Amino acid sequence: MSMIKILIASVLLLSTSIYSFTITNTQGDSIQLNNYQHKTLLLVNIATGNPDRVGQLAGLQQLQQQYGDSLVVIAFPSNSFGNENLSNEELLHYCQYNYNSTFLVAEKGSVDSTDIQPLYKWLTKKTENGVMNSRVKGDFQKYIINRDGNLSGVFAGSVLPTDSLFKAAIAATFE
Repeated sequence: MSMIKILIASVLLLSTSIYSFTITNTQGDSIQLNNYQHKTLLLVNIATGNPDRVGQLAGLQQLQQQYGDSLVVIAFPSNSFGNENLSNEELLHYCQYNYNSTFLVAEKGSVDSTDIQPLYKWLTKKTENGVMNSRVKGDFQKYIINRDGNLSGVFAGSVLPTDSLFKAAIAATFE
């Protein structure tokens, strides 16, 4: 085995599985991500006060409907960039009332800084996810987790969920 393959195997062994995480939804219920093994996950930090929210939230719902049970969209409301002032209860109502959302909405939390949510620490640290480092640079940044539980893509908040390249990246996880 080459030295590079040994190093890659070592990093993957040290990394934590995304399926070890439990998140809390806006109603206070625990959601274990291991319930979604063998499905593609799309994790997005949202903010209802962001001017781009309409296209983003409507697009997330379109993806959820298009891919059905093969894709699990989880929205993570955050005020990390100063655009989310609603409470957890208001957030859920806002998404359901305005977008007929069926995607999961996690409780509000930080996606950046020292009080970052553990799941977002996993998403942004190579030592955690075994693939890459990234930084959440704004609202609606998207992380794609393939059916094997590996981080397979990171997209800026400016990329709409309906963007053809973004949809192709999601579709590639089903192959």
